[in-house]
Amino acid sequence: MATVSVLLITYLIHLGHTPVFAATTAGLLGVLSVTGRLVTTGLRRRGAAAPIAAGIFALQGIGALLLPMVGDTVPGAISCVLLFGIGFGVGTITRPHLLAERYGIAAYVTLSGRITLFSVAVKALAPLGAVALATGYGWVIGAITTACAAAFALVAYHRLSFRQFSNQEVAS
Repeated sequence: MATVSVLLITYLIHLGHTPVFAATTAGLLGVLSVTGRLVTTGLRRRGAAAPIAAGIFALQGIGALLLPMVGDTVPGAISCVLLFGIGFGVGTITRPHLLAERYGIAAYVTLSGRITLFSVAVKALAPLGAVALATGYGWVIGAITTACAAAFALVAYHRLSFRQFSNQEVAS
């Protein structure tokens, strides 16, 4: 996400859009961060955090995957940014639920601090790494799409947690 937020404007210009359009479209990410959090909060009342986050991260992956294909048109660029942007902020609001559900409230603070340490480092280094590795935007977009697809590990996490919780209930 850090990489997209840093490189999106230049990538949209690379696709043929004006700088004003690129900056305005990239600006949608901030609004979508709040929207994604509201959607996640609403859905969280109806289901577990892991599958909800996985679904939203899948939408991000679709947006990143489609951007090189349809991003040269105005509707295509806006649609892809909307799909990708809905996931901004979801990790922030979902992580506490996942940690508390899986490890309990007592372990939450320690684990959250450790995760945040590495998360901040990765957010700071990801854009630099993307630029250093990129021989073109295709590699960067491919890496972002792959990272979003990795969110399907949340579904496996949810199934494992549910199975362990069910086994604990049966044992007691």
